[in-house]
Amino acid sequence: MSLDTLGWSSRFSQHVKSNDEALERIPVRVIAQHRQKLVVHDGAREFELPALGKWFREKQSTQPTVGDWLLLSPQDVSRTRVLPRESEIQRLVKARRAAQVIAANVDLLLVIIACNDDFSESKLERYLALAEAAGVHAHVVLSKRDLYPNYTQIVERAKPLLFDIDCTAVNCLDVTTIGTIRDLFATRLTGLVVGSSGVGKSTLTNSLVGESVQKTQQTRSKDEKGRHTTSARKLVQIPTGGLIIDVPGIRELALTGVADSLPRTFPDIETLARECEYRDCAHEREPNCRVRTAVQEGVLEVRRLTNYTRIKTQLSPSLLHAPKEIEL
Repeated sequence: MSLDTLGWSSRFSQHVKSNDEALERIPVRVIAQHRQKLVVHDGAREFELPALGKWFREKQSTQPTVGDWLLLSPQDVSRTRVLPRESEIQRLVKARRAAQVIAANVDLLLVIIACNDDFSESKLERYLALAEAAGVHAHVVLSKRDLYPNYTQIVERAKPLLFDIDCTAVNCLDVTTIGTIRDLFATRLTGLVVGSSGVGKSTLTNSLVGESVQKTQQTRSKDEKGRHTTSARKLVQIPTGGLIIDVPGIRELALTGVADSLPRTFPDIETLARECEYRDCAHEREPNCRVRTAVQEGVLEVRRLTNYTRIKTQLSPSLLHAPKEIEL
């Protein structure tokens, strides 16, 4: 490991100030998070920091998490500073009706959906919108192709929704099928694996790393639902380059960011909307709505428009601090 292989770059070094150097603060990256501690790496070694003190507990959305860069004061941990994030992915904490950052400084979102009943068009669109709103690239991974001989049918269902986003069907246990995904990390990207429990997130992580760094379990045979196996968020290095973060299965994600439009996720609807009579058309009851006309003509699915409207509402600035549940 080194700071470079951990993802350190000018994007983060530009935030180092003169007083940081005077206080001899050193850059470290959070590579794991537990209830009472953080595990960090300085490029030479990893060590633990207690998750205590004002620097850690200021507020939920700014608490350091996996992927964060810290400027650590070895002499006084309370002087530790969290560097500004390039990106963040959040989940909904139901009990507090608030968003919690689960990973920071992510460059690539690996969206894993199994080639079975786990797949749905609306779920895929929500994951893609999550990546777009967070400002990160997405790559769709359709897992368990070995268990479903007709997996190409799932690929064909996904294709119309992807536009310029790539998709790979894999057997997460077979390293010969994941070469395309491994190549994505050659430029030292930090990737986050997201998906429901049991779709193969940890298995893919283990295959990319070349060793068992996360526990795995088989899905329940009666309904093919996944079991929650991964219990802690962890950032690990891929020997061929890059880093990957595996997180527990997520049933709800809080869409974050402000999106007046979603040109990468819904380019078809965005293009049609430019032909509406009103610039702020909600595509509901307004006259001369080109989007609704496209639905009536059979050019656009009602399901897709409904999901688009819901996602845009959830990305409204007024909802950023009160995220709604998004069932995936």
